[in-house]
Amino acid sequence: MRKILIVGAGTSGLHLAHGLRAHGYDVTVITGNSSTEIRNARPSITQFTLPSAMAHEQALGLAMWEEVAPRITGVELILSPPGAAPAMVESAFSTYGVSVDRRVKIADWLESFEDVKEKVDAQGNTIKVGGKVVIHGVTVTDLDYFSRMFDLIVLATGHGELGQLLDQGAPDHIVDSRRTVAQAIIQGVSEGSHTRWLPVQGAPGSLPGHMPEPVLCDYAVVASTPQVRAILSPVLIDNGPQHVLQIVGAPGGPMDRWPDRPSPQEQWGLMRDLLCEHTPHLNERLGNASLLEEEDANLHVYAPHARNPVGTLPSGGLVLGMADAVVSTDDPIAAQAANVSMASANHYLSRILAHSTAEFTKAWMEETFAGFWEGAPTKEFPFAGMGRAAAGLSQVLDQIWSPDAPAHLAQVLGAAVAHQPVADRFIGDLDDPRRYAAWLYDPDAAHAFLAQVTATAGRS
Repeated sequence: MRKILIVGAGTSGLHLAHGLRAHGYDVTVITGNSSTEIRNARPSITQFTLPSAMAHEQALGLAMWEEVAPRITGVELILSPPGAAPAMVESAFSTYGVSVDRRVKIADWLESFEDVKEKVDAQGNTIKVGGKVVIHGVTVTDLDYFSRMFDLIVLATGHGELGQLLDQGAPDHIVDSRRTVAQAIIQGVSEGSHTRWLPVQGAPGSLPGHMPEPVLCDYAVVASTPQVRAILSPVLIDNGPQHVLQIVGAPGGPMDRWPDRPSPQEQWGLMRDLLCEHTPHLNERLGNASLLEEEDANLHVYAPHARNPVGTLPSGGLVLGMADAVVSTDDPIAAQAANVSMASANHYLSRILAHSTAEFTKAWMEETFAGFWEGAPTKEFPFAGMGRAAAGLSQVLDQIWSPDAPAHLAQVLGAAVAHQPVADRFIGDLDDPRRYAAWLYDPDAAHAFLAQVTATAGRS
């Protein structure tokens, strides 16, 4: 049985760990924090699990909150160009996505990975399978030692000296676009025009005769201006459904007004001031909303980057980086962080399974990441190419208000306001950003699509 070590208990690392365990691999996850410590940590940037990523979580038995997680059923995009009235672009998803607080998701997945489960092997025997979790900090020296014990080490965290393993010779894949995110988990948000309460029956894990509470269904609201972008979305936290508000901005703008280490109430007050000034429509939706808990207001800084996917240890052993350790896409506007984690884990899983008992060489590792980053999807490797696509989308959305933006981008947005098929495609392709290459990034293809939509609307 092949032995694989996954360093880091994040979304991608645990997704891969569960997938490998399901195929009979001997998997160990090492992480610096226990599930209890994760549950009690301060919130990180909330991620959005879009419908396709949600389906893959369900397939692995990782969608553990079916009865209680609020469902994101679409997106309402409010565009506020200077000197003009706000314009609305909205579209419903074909199914739904969710947003689960990372502390809840990761702690539950980590505990589930350790649980011993019964499995029938190829000979029809019932065996008990459980993953190994080690709670301990890891150094490069530790990895050097572990490299003699495991067939493959996957680095799913990029912090500190471990991240430096991947920094040497790192490719310049992503243009630096440093951003600040002010985030608050809040209560008391007014219902919007798309808010629904859906009775859910027969969800996985339901007890006989158990009638779960209705599930909140709502659109994620995104308000975009040249100065700031704001996102309001339902989210599941440890005490049930609430809402999360995120305001994103670049250095040199309104986001620079934050004092050094503001108190939670100072941050919340400044967030409301920014909404009132730049996105009054969204501010009205908040009404008398307030912070849920004092610790639920945080400032985060992210800078998208790409690193070398293969690190060399002092003894010559190798580690393979994945997801956030290599490609950082924490931009909440593009909503691709969970997509990248899921796609990376699934692509690596497929590559490991296809490799069978062969040695995990440096060439194999580089090919594995290259396929995820820019490969063409196939039946065997359906998630190839997701890395570049997700990173590229963040760069395109950054250009919406830029005077240097391609002319056809403004034309697409204008058409999305007027024509539902354009809105549906513009928002719906968030689910798989590779689809944008077929039309949004190519002026000729974009113009052809808009002309087709306009002609069809003229005949109706």
